[in-house]
Amino acid sequence: MKAKVSTGKGMFIPRRMHRSPAYRKLTKTSIFILMEFLYRRKVAKTGRKGGYEITNNGELIFTYAEAEKKFKIPRSTFCRSISQLVELGFIDINHPGGGMMKDCSKYGISDRWRDYGKEEFIKKSRQKDERKLGFQKKDWEKRTGRKRKIKPKISISDDTRSSIADDTSDPEKVVTSSITNATLKTDPNYYIQKGLEVLEAMYSLQYH
Repeated sequence: MKAKVSTGKGMFIPRRMHRSPAYRKLTKTSIFILMEFLYRRKVAKTGRKGGYEITNNGELIFTYAEAEKKFKIPRSTFCRSISQLVELGFIDINHPGGGMMKDCSKYGISDRWRDYGKEEFIKKSRQKDERKLGFQKKDWEKRTGRKRKIKPKISISDDTRSSIADDTSDPEKVVTSSITNATLKTDPNYYIQKGLEVLEAMYSLQYH
């Protein structure tokens, strides 16, 4: 039985890769992430016969949020896999991003894995981000070069404070009837007095 092969929808993988010592050290999650990076390549033919090149190498994006939401890969696992792929020579970090700035990291496919275990192997590791951009609030604008949006604060204005103070501080000032009524109706003594007046009225009607 012959299997159909579509040359336009395939994903090229070097024959030596899956048998290499570096590949055999990868975890299953790292293998999946590597395949996802290879899937995101854009490959074009070069002038040489049978030659190809990656046109978007160094611009590949695979975010923590996407790994977690789309593929259910925990952030800690994704982080370890990226580190492993870098250390074994399968990918390079071309641009380390910053989560708070919504600046995505950009990766490139590497063939350093071919020399893994040899003296000529070029060692690389995932460097710790010293910029402290994560969720830091201090010097955020200076570090990111962006302006922080200031949310308006709701408070009592000076005019309101002065009007309240003026209305209540001087006992000699006349208070309007509406304010008087509102104040009386919120005072418990007001209702007690009204109740007594009703009882007195009922008593006078009963005995007169």
